[in-house]
Amino acid sequence: MIEFGHFYGSSGGFHFDSWGAGPFIIDVNGKPYRFEDSDRFGPALLKKDGELKANPYPAEGHPFWRAHRIWVRQGRRLEDGKNCIWDEPKPTILKRIGRHLIVIQNGEEDGENVTQSSGVGK
Repeated sequence: MIEFGHFYGSSGGFHFDSWGAGPFIIDVNGKPYRFEDSDRFGPALLKKDGELKANPYPAEGHPFWRAHRIWVRQGRRLEDGKNCIWDEPKPTILKRIGRHLIVIQNGEEDGENVTQSSGVGK
């Protein structure tokens, strides 16, 4: 059986299980992160020599997670078989009217919010 990054099977009393595809490199704000990835277990960060880092999972809210989510959502595109390609999601455009914000244009998940002023009171 195969799913992204997880290969396993059983035959004649023997079971094999291989975790993770990669290594991959994803660039986040100019900093590269090397990792293996699996649908079942998620990403795990690697050292330059390919071994797992002592703590292979970044803290919650770390920029790596947003980039990884976007890369997965956009189809896990690769360049040269290892460099992750992902595009910044379309932003949500908001307009400030007094103390309120209204959505002018919906963006994509994980896209930034861009606020325009209403020009009132200028």
